Amino acid sequence: MSLGSALADIDHLETLALGTSPVHRLHPRAKLLTTIAYIVTVISFPSQKVSGLAPFFFYPAILMSLSGTPYKPLLTRLLAALPFSLMGGISNLVFIRGTAFSVGSLTVTLGMVSCVSILLKTLLTVFAVLLLIATTSFIEISRQLTALGMPKILSLQLVMTYRYLSVLAGEADSMFTAYILRSGGQKGIRMKDMGSFLGQLMLRSFDRAERVYQAMKCRGFEGMYRGTVKAGFRPADYGYTLALMGMMLFLRFFNLSVFAGGLLQAP
Repeated sequence: MSLGSALADIDHLETLALGTSPVHRLHPRAKLLTTIAYIVTVISFPSQKVSGLAPFFFYPAILMSLSGTPYKPLLTRLLAALPFSLMGGISNLVFIRGTAFSVGSLTVTLGMVSCVSILLKTLLTVFAVLLLIATTSFIEISRQLTALGMPKILSLQLVMTYRYLSVLAGEADSMFTAYILRSGGQKGIRMKDMGSFLGQLMLRSFDRAERVYQAMKCRGFEGMYRGTVKAGFRPADYGYTLALMGMMLFLRFFNLSVFAGGLLQAP
C-alpha cells in the first residue's frame, strides 16, 4: 500500500465516525466500556477452548450492521495485524506438541489449537477496536479514557500521535515523490540513501511539529482538546452497556457451542 493510500484510509476512518446511526448516537463511554469488556472477555479464554469464541463473532457483525460500517476498510486494517499474531501462533506449533484430539488418522496437537486460538482472538479484538474508532471520534475516546482515570498527558499523546500521523506520512510522501523524480526511474529508495532520507524526514518532522504547536497555541490550545460536552448516560446507554456486559459474562462461563452439540447428539 502506498503512502497516499494509507492517508486516504486514515481520513476514511475519521469520516466513518461522523455517522448518525443508533450506534454512533450512543454515549462514547458506553461504547468504550463494552469494547474493553469484550476484549478482556475474549482474551481470558484458555487457548484450548476455541469453540467458546464462536458466539463472539456476533458482536462485530451486529454492530457493523446497525452502524452501517463497511467491512472492506476494517478488513484491510485487520489483515495488517494478523501476520504478527501468526508468528506467535507458529511458535506454538513447534514448542507445544501434546495431542489435543484426533480426527481419523490426523492428530491435532495442542500447538495447532493454540495457534488457531491466537488468530481468532486477534481477529475479534482488533475488529472490536476498529469498530469503536469507526463509530466514535478519537478525541471522544481519549476524553472518556481520561474520565476513567488515564493520565491526561498519556491521553494527549495518544490523540496527538493518531491525529498527526497523517501529517508525518504526508511529509514522507512528499519526500518520496521528490526522490523518485530525481532518481531517474528508480522504483524505491536505495539503501545507501536510506539514512539520509530518514534523517531529513526527522528534521522536517521537528520543524513541522514546532509550526503546528505554535499554530495551536495561537488558537488557544492549553494542553487538552476542547469539544462539545456530551450529555450524561441515557436509559438506552445504560441498557446497551448492561445488556452487552451481561451477555459477555454469560458466554464466558457457558459454552453454547458445546451445549448445542450435546443437544444434537441427544436421542
